[in-house]
Amino acid sequence: MLMKRIWCLIVITLAVHAATNAQCNEYYVIQEGSEWEYSTYNAKGKLGAKNLQKVTDYSKTSDGFEANVNSTLFDEKGKELTKADLHFKCEGGTMYMDMRNFVSEEQLKAFSSYEMKMESKNLEIPAKLSIGQSLGDGNMTITASGAPFPMKMTMTISDRKVVAKESVSTPAGSFDCFKITSNMTMENQMGVKMTSQMAVVEWIAPKVGIVRSESYNKNGKLNGHTVLSRRTN
Repeated sequence: MLMKRIWCLIVITLAVHAATNAQCNEYYVIQEGSEWEYSTYNAKGKLGAKNLQKVTDYSKTSDGFEANVNSTLFDEKGKELTKADLHFKCEGGTMYMDMRNFVSEEQLKAFSSYEMKMESKNLEIPAKLSIGQSLGDGNMTITASGAPFPMKMTMTISDRKVVAKESVSTPAGSFDCFKITSNMTMENQMGVKMTSQMAVVEWIAPKVGIVRSESYNKNGKLNGHTVLSRRTN
């Protein structure tokens, strides 16, 4: 259940939404006040969560922009689960996703009693995508000093590849997308080290960002999927 929630947060966080004007990166074009909603379903197609995101701050830079996004996750009954402020940056045509955005306050509570060190490598989306293209990895490591036992959490998104162009329909509309596959590894050490892995498939559309994402366990079985369900420019 925890890994499924982590997957939901990651997929949603990667989906900075679009306005209608060209702006630094073709896939992530945003403006202040934009809102969008994602719906996440389990393997049987049952609604499990909704995520509402809104751009609260946007500023232009010399060769791109920086933006803050308020992200609120609700359960299937509309009860608020978590809330976070996410930071994004576009520079020279490349969109940079801070991997620290992918860690919830709930996950950080375990480290809050100790001196915490966080290191990360941004996840990147280039200005242009093409079939056969390989994309860079992203990773993040959190360690705690002074704990009575080893405490460390590492998240890595790797083997990112653009594999196809496909049309995808969601409640928000139909989109021509690039299909991107990747692997996600989560290592959690709270005394005993535990490792979880999953494969992720995403469909990304120009001026919209990610419109659908699916995750699969190590045996290739579907964990669930997330779709863009509503958007307001």
